[in-house]
Amino acid sequence: MRRVLGVATALALVVAAADGFLLWARGLATPVGPERAAASYLAGQGGPVGPDPPGPRPPAGVYRYRTSGYERIDRFGVDRAYPAETVRVVTWRGGCRWRETVPIFTQHVETYDFCATGADADDFAYSTSLTYFLVPGVQRFACAPAGRRLLAGRRPGATMSWHCVEGTSASANTTVYVGPETVQTAAGPVATRHVRLITALSGQSSGGAVRDLWLDRDGLVVKEDRQVSLKIRSVFVGLLTYEERASFQLTGPADVPRATSREDGRGRRAKRLDGGELLAGALEVPRVCPA
Repeated sequence: MRRVLGVATALALVVAAADGFLLWARGLATPVGPERAAASYLAGQGGPVGPDPPGPRPPAGVYRYRTSGYERIDRFGVDRAYPAETVRVVTWRGGCRWRETVPIFTQHVETYDFCATGADADDFAYSTSLTYFLVPGVQRFACAPAGRRLLAGRRPGATMSWHCVEGTSASANTTVYVGPETVQTAAGPVATRHVRLITALSGQSSGGAVRDLWLDRDGLVVKEDRQVSLKIRSVFVGLLTYEERASFQLTGPADVPRATSREDGRGRRAKRLDGGELLAGALEVPRVCPA
């Protein structure tokens, strides 16, 4: 009997310790500011050299966004309010390839990879890394056919379907061109293309997401509203229900130390938001996409 009681007591202590760990780890969320983002994603990044052929892509650099919203899961009361400001980082990845990195927290990082050619850009891959209870979960999807970032040349109401996979997981996407819209920013009104990205996930994660994106002529996100509802399978804590509601609005480029890069000799360091005034602080590299 004493042995049984001892085993039961040990099991109770293990369960209590596990619950205590999960309760402690549930709230870990470290915001990523401009300096940290530049050090993590821009340091040592080179840029292409040469003339500027057609192909929409934002200048490389760190951009600030006024942010509201949250993400939550249904285990142990995890509810992360988003910081009042987040950043996005645009980097060159070689050839026509560019990446937009969205580090909302160090525990929540998204990447969107696109190839800028001609009048539009191809969305050929994306990934999401979510860390809960100190356990990271990463899904990286490769897309074929690729999506079109701007749906350039399409009329309002036009749609495009595209498909992405990672192992046995799949992402079925539909991009809708809602129409041209003007977004008010700190620098003044910005002409944008409003697109709506509708995603249905299956496999490791199941559920859906709707992202409304207002993109400037270079494909830079000026504004985003998103709604996400997913079921996520976690080896550590089982099946989770994940919910996200968030809004982001561009306030301007971040004034951060310059990354090491090769420039085109013109010293361009700003993002033109409205076709007129330049906002100081962003690092721009020449836009070259070899054939």
